[in-house]
Amino acid sequence: MEKSEIFESVIRELTETAIEKRKEALDDSGLQLYAEVKALSSQAQEIVKSLPEDQQKILTDYFEKTNLIADHECQHLYVQGAKDCVELLKKLGAL
Repeated sequence: MEKSEIFESVIRELTETAIEKRKEALDDSGLQLYAEVKALSSQAQEIVKSLPEDQQKILTDYFEKTNLIADHECQHLYVQGAKDCVELLKKLGAL
């Protein structure tokens, strides 16, 4: 496994752990939001199934690529947050 692959794997694991901890600490409004998204997801899947195959593919590709972009952006923000933290600690003289 190459260095970049190890790095990505570690970031993914840390991110997933942080998200799970966040979900465990959600208040009622946060839980409600997840429930609403789950219900909307089911409804969206049914709507997509009712469309012609070419339109299904367009929407499915759109949703998948949007989620992939969001995932990459989350990974980037996680790394950038770590870099910003180190920079701040250096400026404060803690490192």
